[in-house]
Amino acid sequence: MNGLVYVFTGDGKGKTSAALGVSVRAALSGMEVAIVQWYKEKRWPIAEHKIGDKFKNIKIYPMGSGFYKLPSDHATPEDHKKSARFALERAKELLQNVDLLVLDEICNAIADDLIKEEDVVRLLEMRGDTHIVLSGRGVTKSIIEIADLVTECKKIKHPYDLGKLAVRGLDF
Repeated sequence: MNGLVYVFTGDGKGKTSAALGVSVRAALSGMEVAIVQWYKEKRWPIAEHKIGDKFKNIKIYPMGSGFYKLPSDHATPEDHKKSARFALERAKELLQNVDLLVLDEICNAIADDLIKEEDVVRLLEMRGDTHIVLSGRGVTKSIIEIADLVTECKKIKHPYDLGKLAVRGLDF
């Protein structure tokens, strides 16, 4: 039996939070967990990067060059593509060595043309017993077809719409 594929997508908050929740549940059940992040940078002081300090069986790999095409974007498109390809290679290396592999914001990376959908589909097809969680906006039909669970996080209301910034501990 192949590992399960979960997808958390949509325009609302909660995709990474859901993926992290599954990760903690898996770790508390004794599973080995790896989290590969497509946009988040290692130098960012975000709480989730400390998860390995609390859980020895969760390893996190922030592989990004920042958020792509946003006002805070500081990298070139080629830098983003290079980071995304490195993240995909890291995911391939980890695939058979963990029980759960989280691919954080990988759907965005496909939608932004930083990596190819077919390469992600190939990774999912190679999963064997490893469970995989994908997150991000814009999941593709091919990935939906492969997935065992797809949850859409729909924005109804968000503090950012009123100019309120993200809150440490709740949002990052």
